Amino acid sequence: MRSPQLTNPKVNLPLDTICELPNILSEEEAADLVKAIDGQYYREWCPEGFDRRHRVQRYSSSDKNSLGNNDEKSMEDVFGWIFDRIISRSEEGQVSSPMMLHRPFEVIAIEHTPSSCHSTVKIFEQNEFCPCHPTSSDSSTDTLPKVSCNCYIAQLTLMSNAMHSIEKPLLRQLEKWDLAEPIDEHETKFSMEKNGVIIRRGDCLWNWRGCVSDICQGNDSVEDAPSIGLCSDMTNCSIDVTKSKQGIVRTQKLIASNKRCIVITFHGIRPPKSVPSPTNDTNIRIPKQVTPSLPLSKLLTIIVTTSPIRSHPSTQLLEHTFDTFHFAGDEFAYECPKVIVCDGCRVVAEEGSSSSSDREEKKDDNAHHQRKVTRKYSNMKQNLRNGIATIEQANNYTEFKLRLRKLCDEANSTSSDQTKNPFRNTQVVELEERHGYGFALRHALYHCVNTPYVCVIQHDRTFMRPAPVAEVVSAMRNDPEQSIKYVGLTMRSNLMYYDIFGGKYGRRAVDEFKTMILRPEELCIGDNAYGVDGSSATKLIGYDTAQRQLASEAIKETYRGSHQCITHNEWVQLHPQQDGYHQLSLTPTLFWYDNTHIVQTSHYRDFIFNPYFKMVARGGFVEDKLSPCLIRSCERLGLRAGHAKFGCYLLDDHSGVVFTGHLDGGTYGISGPPPSSNESAPCQEESKINSGR
Repeated sequence: MRSPQLTNPKVNLPLDTICELPNILSEEEAADLVKAIDGQYYREWCPEGFDRRHRVQRYSSSDKNSLGNNDEKSMEDVFGWIFDRIISRSEEGQVSSPMMLHRPFEVIAIEHTPSSCHSTVKIFEQNEFCPCHPTSSDSSTDTLPKVSCNCYIAQLTLMSNAMHSIEKPLLRQLEKWDLAEPIDEHETKFSMEKNGVIIRRGDCLWNWRGCVSDICQGNDSVEDAPSIGLCSDMTNCSIDVTKSKQGIVRTQKLIASNKRCIVITFHGIRPPKSVPSPTNDTNIRIPKQVTPSLPLSKLLTIIVTTSPIRSHPSTQLLEHTFDTFHFAGDEFAYECPKVIVCDGCRVVAEEGSSSSSDREEKKDDNAHHQRKVTRKYSNMKQNLRNGIATIEQANNYTEFKLRLRKLCDEANSTSSDQTKNPFRNTQVVELEERHGYGFALRHALYHCVNTPYVCVIQHDRTFMRPAPVAEVVSAMRNDPEQSIKYVGLTMRSNLMYYDIFGGKYGRRAVDEFKTMILRPEELCIGDNAYGVDGSSATKLIGYDTAQRQLASEAIKETYRGSHQCITHNEWVQLHPQQDGYHQLSLTPTLFWYDNTHIVQTSHYRDFIFNPYFKMVARGGFVEDKLSPCLIRSCERLGLRAGHAKFGCYLLDDHSGVVFTGHLDGGTYGISGPPPSSNESAPCQEESKINSGR
């Protein structure tokens, strides 16, 4: 028994927490075992993980036979002799602190390939501590003696060497990205030699997370072990091109022994204590009619974010955006409290804009600013997107904010109580420094919101047709499990998200994804308002050209042939709807779209913007950093459990028509005279819809 060879010499892992037992199996024994596992003599390979990249075989001590047949062998029959050899080898040379390995509760065989290794994230062996762990003891048992934890995992590597990456986070939580201090002493890799066993327990088992990150050639050491990337894999494997099928059929990919490895994990972790099922008295749901109904204005605050654009000091972009609020209902447009957050900006003097005396006085400052603005951000539109404005643009932005305040003051005056003005109940918040979209939104959430839900809208995002915002809030509020935390309104890029997910993650992942689609009763809406022939789709903002009208019809026709629409039609056949009613769906999404969305205020404050997790970067958009965190959560916990922590869905009424559009704020009002504030404005507004977003 020896310590594994670590790539980072600064990491000190005691021998009693991690050790290596080389050559547990001979080459012949390993080959026979691999042949039996690959031949599925004992169990069938089953894909696991939210993207179904790993093939897995599971054996449990509680399952006598895999399929209930007498011919099938139990876990002890298949792997008992290997574990006996592990115990024998672990006791050799032990003087103090013996291993005391008990029989495993579960054995898991996982196939690792280059593609699966490159998509794996580091995870803990178990989400929660075992029952015998000191931190899991109940406070009522503090007077009782603590039971020492003898839990362990033993990993046997077959076919090829593997590289295992481990790290110790600051705290034992999946969303905690910061490593323990000092960082260079809490992150390393070690080699898992072919036919050898790595045993982990104690601190290395519970507080370090890891994954098999690479596959090594032959018997290479840790220092010179070349990884098998996809490029070398494609050049070395045998490729058979058949002309009878479209494309290239690769028949012998990852068949050679040095192209993959199988890791057999003996889980000696005690299962958690069984929790008694709830009684009928504690499982009663309160009828919905008992819940007191509140007006939407008491439940929802609208947050609109804005920043410097080239059309300032004109307020027409915001006016056109606010003019579409009536599509979400009169109470949404005229009664709900609204907050307009005006982000700050960095002011940079334009070359040649100052007098000669000013140039001398600001020579050093201008040189300093020139170093900050790279060539990538040298154009005007990109500068403004990054909060960099010239003196003239900054002055225009200041004038814009004065005009905006005047608009809101006039709308809030007593003389306008009888008129429908979307700027009613609106406050303007000015930020002195540039925060970026994400942190500007965070400022509004922390200082300006007193309702349980918020609707977040960017200054160039418009409603394109009637949307059931009040019904969405009701569905979120009445959700007994509070699993609906975010509901996004569809745009062109995510209208058929079900098909996007299927194309990226495959059919097996779609099978589980389909079961996660929600259809709340509150979103079963009557009056023929939604659906293919619903009145909402017919009230879509008009198009100013026949070409755009044809494009809209083409998108609608494409949607009707999509898997997303077909899946809903299959559901309708099993659940017939009452005449005049249509059931809207909430499709789960693994991307947090910054497009118009409704969110629980507490979810934003306590989870998304929690500085402990660092899921939003200053100066950036929420979706940029948060969406990868969401995907990593699904990779660690599985699709359903990983998605549940974020609870984000997209609203779909199955009409094939988007709910929201995108005005290009960067060029709005520049290519020509802006549209006047009359009934023809929406047509001009849709003419600027961004085809991508």
